[in-house]
Amino acid sequence: MTEQSMSNRGGWLSRVVGVGCLLALVACGPGAGSGRTVAPPPAPAGGNAAAPAAASASPALQGLIEGARREGQLNLVWGETTAGGTDGIPRMAEGFNRLYGLNVDVRFTPGPSMPNMSAKLVDEYRAGRPATTDIMVGFGGHIVPLVQADALEEVDWASWAPNVQDPRLAARGGRAVTFQSSLQGVTYNTSRVRPDEVPKTLEDLLKPQYKGRVASTPYASGFDRLPVPELWGEQRTLEFMRRFADQLGGLIRCLETQRIVSGEFDMLVLDCSPSNTLAAKAKGAPLDYALLADAPFAQLLYMAVPKNAAHPNAAKLWINYVLGREGQDILYDTNFVDSHLVPGSKTAPWIDQVQASGGKILEIDLAFYETHDERELQRVLDEIVRILQKQ
Repeated sequence: MTEQSMSNRGGWLSRVVGVGCLLALVACGPGAGSGRTVAPPPAPAGGNAAAPAAASASPALQGLIEGARREGQLNLVWGETTAGGTDGIPRMAEGFNRLYGLNVDVRFTPGPSMPNMSAKLVDEYRAGRPATTDIMVGFGGHIVPLVQADALEEVDWASWAPNVQDPRLAARGGRAVTFQSSLQGVTYNTSRVRPDEVPKTLEDLLKPQYKGRVASTPYASGFDRLPVPELWGEQRTLEFMRRFADQLGGLIRCLETQRIVSGEFDMLVLDCSPSNTLAAKAKGAPLDYALLADAPFAQLLYMAVPKNAAHPNAAKLWINYVLGREGQDILYDTNFVDSHLVPGSKTAPWIDQVQASGGKILEIDLAFYETHDERELQRVLDEIVRILQKQ
């Protein structure tokens, strides 16, 4: 999940409001000479020795495996730190081929931002051209335009995909599958914020003890969800934001974690996701992350197969693999994120903790973007940004 997806304010349905770092804007497609080819493992002795999934495959799953074998390739284009990215995809490719007994050439190319890729895929589908990527990765706001353009395959995952049996994972008739949950909260400096000082709610941050110690983002990351009726509503949100703006010591981007480490600010509220913080913490930085009981958001990231994908069989198998335990563990190892809906999730305990304290997680999913008025949400967001920037 990326900071760009959090801060892009060019329209609710083309804007991601959730995590981490800017995507590389590389204008390249997945043609034969593009991308990073991830070397597949040697073909099994005898050509088609059964792998775990292949040995016990249903007829539908076996058909997809054979289809992927004929395709022989998988083109993946998304941000270099998204969905495994440059660090995780080589490991996933090895596990993917091992699981299905395949020798697929997995080609990963760091590509455009999620809003740009969504628009590009719609244009390619309407023009009858092959899709740039075999799998679209995006938040709900990026999937909606593809659903509206009828550009995504409708997949009956439950009939063959052992890792996509939970109906909460698939959306819009199987056109998209969530594989990652990003949580927004507070990054704080553990050397400067005592355990008893860590805020438990947004309202806590209005206390005098926090004045001047807190940073927020100039694009109001996360605060655009508060005005919805399920949470605070518009009036309460704007009243809070006016008081909160007076508490701030400054505005920084989600990527500027070093400014919290250095002590320039004691905490960042709301941070785009825990990914960057937990990665720095793992390297010894005095940082930690906390969720807030009155602003509990889980932003769901999806994978979807375009109807004009060049390698649809391999794409569907890849999505099933990523939802398995091995795929989820690689996601967490590389980006400190996984899906709270998958058993064994390392993200789920964060959500359990909030719910145990009385908070109710609001899932920012595909349906959220389809059921809330884009113009109204954008209008309130613009006002929140003006308040934070004191315009």
